[in-house]
This record gives sequence, structure tokens and C-alpha cells, in this order.
Amino acid sequence: MTRFVRVWKNGDAAEVDGRVHVSMNDYLVHRFRDVPRVARAGMRFRRAWPETEGALGLWFAATGDGRRQISVSVWREPDDLLSFVHSPGHRRIMRDFRDAGMLINTTWAAERLDRRLIWRQAEKRLTGLLFDVPHH
Repeated sequence: MTRFVRVWKNGDAAEVDGRVHVSMNDYLVHRFRDVPRVARAGMRFRRAWPETEGALGLWFAATGDGRRQISVSVWREPDDLLSFVHSPGHRRIMRDFRDAGMLINTTWAAERLDRRLIWRQAEKRLTGLLFDVPHH
């Protein structure tokens, strides 16, 4: 089974009762030389995460060689994610790294903000245990 090194960062939103929206980006970096710059860009987002409107939390994860970099973000609702995706910083990252790798995005609703449950759901998607979900 693929192993992922991961770190969690809390967002700005208070605890919520009920369903949350989850977004997972599975990014495969084409060239090893690009791994450090992709990781640095991701860590810049991570540092600013507590100020991100509607963000409940975020994992950054990677495989041992760093070529596969993953973010799993948890949001109050889909509109919060949509606002983030349309932000200038996110659009810039997407433009700057468009050709450095291949991105697969998956979203789903989780019944509640339970970090253990959500990471298990993400791992099933990342390791191919859910056959209808693409992954690297």
C-alpha cells in the first residue's frame, strides 16, 4: 500500500455541526527537479490557511519521493471552496504549475468534521480502493 507523509493545518472557521465539503488534489510532478518548487508553493498556501474564509482544515501529504503531492482541504460548504479556487493566489498557482505535473481533483461530502474519518476516505481514493475515483 502507498504510504503518505501528511501534516494538518487548522483553518479559520469554527467547528461545524453536520456535513462538510472535502476537496482533494492529487498532483503528480513530472520531473524530480520541480518537486521542491511545487512543495514550496503548497507550503505558502498552508501558512495562509488560517485566514482562508470557510476553510476548516487542510492536509498536505506526499509520497516518499515527493513526486506525488496531495492536498485534502475541508470546507464549511462548496461555495467557500469555489471562492478560494477563484482567488488570485490560486489562479496564479494553477497557471505557474500547469505544465509541471498532472492534477486529479476529487470532491465529496463528509458527514461531519472528523479528521480520522476524512483521511480514511481520502486514502481510499488515493490508493484506488474506490474504483470510480481516478488517482495516480
